[in-house]
Amino acid sequence: QSKAAVCAIMPAGGSRARAAMAMPRRSPRRVGARRWAVAAAAIGSAACWLRRGSGRTGRPGHTAFGLGAAAGAGGTRRAMLLTLAGGPASGRTVIGDTSIDAEGDVGYNLLHDTAAEELGDLNSKASASIGAEDDVGYNLLYETAAEEFEDLNIKALRAFPHYVRGDFVIPSVGQFEMGGRKFVGFLDSFGKLQKFHIDGDQVGATYRMMESGFYNMSRAEKTIGPGLLFYETSPPREKPWYNPIYNMPPYAPNDNTYVNTIQVGDAMMALTDSAAMLQVDPRTMRVIGNSDWADDLQDVVCCTGSAHPLPDPKTGEWIGLLGNSGILSEETTLRLFRFGGDSPRTRRSVADVRMDTPPYIHSFGVSERFAILPRMPVKFSATSVAMAPMSAAFQPIEVSKEGFENAFYIVPLDGSPGIVRTVPQEEPLWFTHVVNTYENASGVVIDIVQAPGNPFASDLTVDAARDKRKRDIAGVAGKNLVKRFLLPLDSDVPVSSALISDAGTFTDFPKINPKYRSRQHCFYWANEWFSDGRAHASMAVVKYDVCSGERKRVWSRRHWYPSEATMVPSDREGAAEDEGVLVFVALDGARGETWLLGVDARTMETVSEAGPFPRIGFTTHGEFYPGGSAGA
Repeated sequence: QSKAAVCAIMPAGGSRARAAMAMPRRSPRRVGARRWAVAAAAIGSAACWLRRGSGRTGRPGHTAFGLGAAAGAGGTRRAMLLTLAGGPASGRTVIGDTSIDAEGDVGYNLLHDTAAEELGDLNSKASASIGAEDDVGYNLLYETAAEEFEDLNIKALRAFPHYVRGDFVIPSVGQFEMGGRKFVGFLDSFGKLQKFHIDGDQVGATYRMMESGFYNMSRAEKTIGPGLLFYETSPPREKPWYNPIYNMPPYAPNDNTYVNTIQVGDAMMALTDSAAMLQVDPRTMRVIGNSDWADDLQDVVCCTGSAHPLPDPKTGEWIGLLGNSGILSEETTLRLFRFGGDSPRTRRSVADVRMDTPPYIHSFGVSERFAILPRMPVKFSATSVAMAPMSAAFQPIEVSKEGFENAFYIVPLDGSPGIVRTVPQEEPLWFTHVVNTYENASGVVIDIVQAPGNPFASDLTVDAARDKRKRDIAGVAGKNLVKRFLLPLDSDVPVSSALISDAGTFTDFPKINPKYRSRQHCFYWANEWFSDGRAHASMAVVKYDVCSGERKRVWSRRHWYPSEATMVPSDREGAAEDEGVLVFVALDGARGETWLLGVDARTMETVSEAGPFPRIGFTTHGEFYPGGSAGA
């Protein structure tokens, strides 16, 4: 049975917060004095990797989330019936531009034949099952596509529905090299923004390299400049011998924030997993500058943030998070905050969550009353970040028993007591994205993309992404799957989970109807890899019905590689949850061209398409802005 820890939330204040904890805590881990001295100098100069905060870990008006033994939260013991989606992969219904029949599963069983095979034999067998003609053009996603232009107009082959009038903005990697140096990690590449203004059968495209401080400094130096990277460049950048923290602020801007975009008032902001945000002109896609926050929520060591803030379902304000760590200890305070509304430049604290080690939370959940923070068994070491590439910072935590480093933190948005629901140690909470979060009679339901291992410590190099054998064999070790977790508020009721995606394919980049965010939903759409059961580059956009259990529906085209699909709901009064259009871009690998697609969210059949446009590289998270990027 899963354990639960009831957490006391009280005004933050260092010793006051510690004294209120009824449960003993481990002392912060210490490291060598010299190592910490260098790290402290790096972190102090970084000023939260952006600017200097107050230096305090607690202040009046903030709430602290300590692992204590306050009064238990209420709830019921009534279990929720989790509805599974779909059936066996071999019997699934495939609807859309193409279908995958039984003959398409040649070699599929090789992926499950590891018990009696050595990895070398498995590699050779898997490779033998894959024809040379497969994956045509897939590697183009990981090659430089730096072309820029504004308002390139193309008439769609078929008009988009009237309610799909607005801007679809999707970031991507743009440039993989500069001045004789190449990025080793594909996520390190210079970011780029693409906007498609949709109006009936007219589509106007604007492509723009992100003119971040990192990009501008690199252009000035005519090579890849200083900054934090997942992997060091090839050849390595030169670093002054007297300044080991050359890749930290104030020497490097670290603002390559191309992962996601959101709208804050009339402004568009570009985000990544840090406290940094860049303001972008919604018409031209040019970077205007850094966000200048009129608050002091960031401390000296601000080690992390999230690229996926979520709107409060009651107020519409954005809810984000940042992580403040100690200079001489690993103890970390995750600070939830609100921003937007009448004060777009001021973040207002919601709650502080205390953890013994710094976590890495790429995404999280928000229901009507709670924020749900999934804690992976990994610490994001600020010391390693200061001294080495970011790939070294994701340090695994050995999970020998259930505990707070492999758990869901349930944080009330009103500052009342919250709880931690731990997950069994045999099910490490490795994850990438949250599908949706909502409440039912017994607790909180969160649908999450669970990975077979730490997804941010896997091989994220350009070479691995371009190597067919490596990417196909990587699927043997496991695939990303979507799971539903029920987190009862009653501490005596165990956490339960159920698989809600095809176990034979790799599923990620999920989206729902935005009108159902923080509410019970029946449908989600996602990207799928290994769609044919054999090749990573066999990609599709899929639809799952988690209420009726109807088999998944699929959109795919041979040698086409789709981006994350954004669901634009119908404006018809009384429209069904799956009534709308999926908007996404897809690379036609055979021709090296990108198209903008509109697909019926219910049937998964193409209803609109425009192109060809110049090629776009590997994309991250797209957003649709009705009327226009600034909500016009």
